[in-house]
Amino acid sequence: MIPERKVTHLSIWTNVVLTALKLAAGIFGRSQALIADAVHSLSDFATDVAVLVGLRFTAKPVDKDHAYGHGKYETIVAAIIGLALAYVGLRIAGSAIQRIFHAMHGDPLPEPAALAFWAAVFSIAVKEWLFRATMKVARATGSSALVANAWHHRSDAYSSVATAAGIGAAAFLGNDWLILDPIAALFVSVFLIKVAWRIIREQIGDLTDQSLAPAVCEEILALARGTPGIEQPHNLRTRMVGRHPVIDLHVRLRADLPLREAHEIATTLEHALRERFGKETIANLHLEPYSGQFT
Repeated sequence: MIPERKVTHLSIWTNVVLTALKLAAGIFGRSQALIADAVHSLSDFATDVAVLVGLRFTAKPVDKDHAYGHGKYETIVAAIIGLALAYVGLRIAGSAIQRIFHAMHGDPLPEPAALAFWAAVFSIAVKEWLFRATMKVARATGSSALVANAWHHRSDAYSSVATAAGIGAAAFLGNDWLILDPIAALFVSVFLIKVAWRIIREQIGDLTDQSLAPAVCEEILALARGTPGIEQPHNLRTRMVGRHPVIDLHVRLRADLPLREAHEIATTLEHALRERFGKETIANLHLEPYSGQFT
């Protein structure tokens, strides 16, 4: 099994167990914050499934209908993860605000049990471990979907920190602190929405063929300028297809060069680009002849 699928399968089963544990502890421990945290873990399970589907499509080879491969499927999956995270955050925020409003108008709040606190602490440890395991594979493979999913795990760990703090205060410090449970749930929702926006913004950039960062573009031009025989690289266009960059570049070579030599120079630059940005980098070079001297 490839590493991306292996770590995602691990994530799926972990989230199933963790969701059940937190949901049960939240219900029996009378904690809205922990129930909200359980819903977050359930959304993790849903996005894990989405990642597996995306990886299946992304792994398909180039075909006549997809000359640049199927990498955009991975971008779409990452965007879906971001949207799911935003939806969960908004639902949790609405519920927490409603509970806080009712409490401010005299409605009693249930006192969370210690069981809910310890379940939240356990969730912190598990989700932080899952974040590190997923991010390790994501960095090794360059998978944007796995990066988004790793941050989904990290957001669950952070939300569990807020959950544990709110539940702990409400459970151990007395009735005057009970409102901290829905406040913790509201804090969780704000964090989820922030992470979701970052993920969505990045994927929108890829889906709309946003250029690579200016520093990366300058590095590409520097590689071209440093290739013997190439002059005045220009008309650089870049974008991402999934995890692979696409580079379109015009370069000038001496007009009297034999075709074989011009091809070797262009190939040298292509190899340099793939060595720097990955072997799957798509480099399209347009060769322009020039005569005379450049100043």
